[in-house]
Amino acid sequence: MQEAITTPQKTTNPYIVAIAVLLPSFLALAASSATNVSQPHIAGFYGATQYEANTVITCYIISGGLMLPVTGYLVRKIGKKLLMYYSIFLFMLGCLLCILAPNLQALIGARVVQGIGSGCILPLCQAVLLEVFPPEKRGVAMGLFGVAAMFSPLAGPFVGGYLTDNYSWQWIFIINIPLCMLSFLLIKIFMPGDRPEKTPEDNHFDIVGYVSIVVAMACMQIVLDKGQQFNWFDTPWICWLTGICIFSFVLFYVWELEYKHPVIDIRVFKDRNFLFGTIASSFINVMIYSTLLLVPMFVQSLLGYSPSMSGLTMFPRAVICLIGLLVVGEISRFIGNKVLATIGFLIMASALLMLTQMNPASSIESVILPNILLCIGVPTAFVPVTALSFQTLPASKNADAAALHALFKNIVTAVATSVSATFIARVSQVYQTYLVGNLSPHNPMFLYKLSMLKSKFMVHYPSVLAARKADGMLYRQLQQQARLGAFFDVFIVLATLCILIIPVLYILRSKKSKE
Repeated sequence: MQEAITTPQKTTNPYIVAIAVLLPSFLALAASSATNVSQPHIAGFYGATQYEANTVITCYIISGGLMLPVTGYLVRKIGKKLLMYYSIFLFMLGCLLCILAPNLQALIGARVVQGIGSGCILPLCQAVLLEVFPPEKRGVAMGLFGVAAMFSPLAGPFVGGYLTDNYSWQWIFIINIPLCMLSFLLIKIFMPGDRPEKTPEDNHFDIVGYVSIVVAMACMQIVLDKGQQFNWFDTPWICWLTGICIFSFVLFYVWELEYKHPVIDIRVFKDRNFLFGTIASSFINVMIYSTLLLVPMFVQSLLGYSPSMSGLTMFPRAVICLIGLLVVGEISRFIGNKVLATIGFLIMASALLMLTQMNPASSIESVILPNILLCIGVPTAFVPVTALSFQTLPASKNADAAALHALFKNIVTAVATSVSATFIARVSQVYQTYLVGNLSPHNPMFLYKLSMLKSKFMVHYPSVLAARKADGMLYRQLQQQARLGAFFDVFIVLATLCILIIPVLYILRSKKSKE
């Protein structure tokens, strides 16, 4: 299969090209997390429930993920530069429709348009960076790519919260429109042009393969989104959708291997570096997005912080991650990629273990410091792992590989995020089952605490009401302790995964490809 012929401008500084392609990538990824904090405002604006408003977030992720498999085909058909133009235009059109949406259904449709526009932007950015930077600076290129891939989802909630609190939730979409126009200008001036070579293969579109991955991802996202609400596999339609999802994924894999003109070249997974590098990179995403969900949940439910305050506690990790991505790209030129990635995973494991030392009386510093340490480890591992993943692939496979890389991480991250939330809900119930035995009249400590609280409440309330309030306070403390134990367990599991993934790094080859 022949690829698009690119003709990079030799006089163009690769760092200027990086700025041109990173801006739309930043906007596309920030849009996925910026609406998280404005979800209650959107629900209130349209008179919808929280579960209905949650579709505004999930439909963006689904529609963006569905474009990843066809990125390589579209690059071969129309070229990277023209595809970037179309993607930015659709993303901007989606933002405009979101602003004008008269009801929740229209907003969901507008988010689908926005998601379709965003889907191709990230793999295009990665493919362009891999082309314009020389092989010896591939670590620098992936460090810059990480600025969009890692920093923007972390900064999105802070920016979205600020705009929502001080203006309105519509400003999350309004601010994107002038930035998209700026992106058009930068792409026009600085992004290298390419001339896709027309071949007979480009006239064949793999409809079966594409439909199968569309069905698989749509079913998967619905199951992950609604599973906890409908008690997972106790609901028949959840079981049916899960079965359809698994069947569609298997069909996609087998069909893409056997079909003569696949929608995406899945055979790039035959490259050992790309396969195991993608697995390791997916685990880094799991650490980022799981803690991005769990830490604010911990801060709000156990420490009693407001949503805006919890977002502020997360912002330092975004700043540290940005600095780390820029610095580690240069460091990777002097330290071996495997050693650097190992250090990164060990730092992440240490940060996650530090989070298990928190308690309901913890200070704000005890939340911020582990997050800062975590986001020192993330770029330290991300940059060398991503560089190693693409090191032995020929340049002609970069577009397909970048799309598959993003698709695989999208799937693993979606599953891990849903599993983390379910883990907290279910394990806290298990802890509560064991701890409730301590609230017994045969436990002298319980009787002492109960009588002490009752005597305090009797200053303001009658005896019967004081007893009820004392019981309620002790039960709330039990629920708090059960939830605390669940958080500790999930942080320990994530830290263990960081350690277990380290041997995978040494399967990767450091030898540079001749191509």
